[in-house]
Amino acid sequence: MNAIGKSSVVFVTLSGLFWGGWVLGSQTPEGQEAIARAYEAYAQQQATANEDLFDSTALRAIVCGDASSDQSEQKPCLAVIAGGHLFIVDAGSGAASSLNRHNIPLGRLSAVLLTNAGLTQTADLSALYGESSRGGDSSLLPVYGPGETQRLVDGLNTAAGLDGASRGLQAWGPSPEPGRSVIVFEGDGLIVSAFTTQEDAFTGRVGYRFDYRGRSIVVGGDGQVVSASAAANADVVLQGGAQSERLAQLHGGTSAAQVAAQAHAANAGMVVLTGADNQMAAQVQVAEARAAGFNDVVAGRVGMLVELPLTNSEINVRPL
Repeated sequence: MNAIGKSSVVFVTLSGLFWGGWVLGSQTPEGQEAIARAYEAYAQQQATANEDLFDSTALRAIVCGDASSDQSEQKPCLAVIAGGHLFIVDAGSGAASSLNRHNIPLGRLSAVLLTNAGLTQTADLSALYGESSRGGDSSLLPVYGPGETQRLVDGLNTAAGLDGASRGLQAWGPSPEPGRSVIVFEGDGLIVSAFTTQEDAFTGRVGYRFDYRGRSIVVGGDGQVVSASAAANADVVLQGGAQSERLAQLHGGTSAAQVAAQAHAANAGMVVLTGADNQMAAQVQVAEARAAGFNDVVAGRVGMLVELPLTNSEINVRPL
């Protein structure tokens, strides 16, 4: 049985214990103790779920939410794991539930990185804090993003009655300037850099590069990061916001073909396109990107794992 199946069994068992205990007298010390033990067992199982994702053998990214999923309410969310550290890039609506559903242990969350401080990327930010602090060990959740991040974090802390100093969300680090990267995390062989382009800086967008012992992932949100020098030679670029040629011409956006051309110029190994409105739109984007001459393009789907082993140059893509 896989980890998700085990989690479901434990949860059902826990529910049964709760209701059964209530009927049979859970108000007794013995009944309450039994329920407490069940909760503890469930918490321990969750804490060790997908533990292999945190080993030191690979750099990994997980698509945990986008509009091309079967659940249309889910919005931008990517998890990146390396060196025992978990980062969530963007916290769109449905992010916390998607991560829980795929047994990603949010108690191990190191920080949230925002590509944009708009509602689309931040709707589940408070929910992520609640999930990550449930174990009681982490009372502050660092949040890095563009210039508006501090104001956003202050507002969410105030609304939740948190001071942001000992408990709550904590805005973290300076925003990058066009053409210059800012290291926002370094440790255990992992370097996380934030960067922006001239156009993205004007619209308040930030991209991130994860370098882990010779392997690299770039996450671009819906900005123009593939064209940035910081994206050069990345093994994988995860890019949202691309459109079909027709829609790009109508709305003045970036087409999947343009992203592919930029990835080719940047010598990227693979592009994962996220955020299409539906599966048909995702297929059109992939087809147009490949027609532009860049074949290593796939559509990101919720639950997709992108794994970069340290022992070779392979890029493995599979369901989590």
